[in-house]
Amino acid sequence: MNAITEQVTLEDHVNAATEVAFLLDIFAATVDTIMGGATASVGRIAGRKMARKLPVHLTNPTLDEVVGILGSRMKAGYVFRLEGEGTERSLIFGHCVLREVCAQRGLHMGTALCRLFHAYLDGILNELICRPVKSEVVSCGEQCLLKLRTQ
Repeated sequence: MNAITEQVTLEDHVNAATEVAFLLDIFAATVDTIMGGATASVGRIAGRKMARKLPVHLTNPTLDEVVGILGSRMKAGYVFRLEGEGTERSLIFGHCVLREVCAQRGLHMGTALCRLFHAYLDGILNELICRPVKSEVVSCGEQCLLKLRTQ
């Protein structure tokens, strides 16, 4: 396809989404197979590295502030909110593009792809608030509920 003379069609978008879903599935499955129990560490390291590249400067940020910033930056694929107070909070995902990937690929939610993404998000949060963050998937479905712990 010549980008200058041809328009991108709906079929092009569908084909690209199918290919991306396949690549995400195979990537997460491969990392999970190779790393086993260390998959969370891989995700966290990648998340911390990504956070260092974000064009954001925060002085003594709160978890609420960081989740708000990430929510606005990731709104094309995710809608999430933070609830509760203290060191154990709830992170609730309404819309999640990975839910669509799981449906398209016939994957159960909460498995390798979801775990890798949540570890990645933990790493981003960890780096931006300068404190350890660990999430645990409590439930999956139309909304996914995570228990988010910070120190």
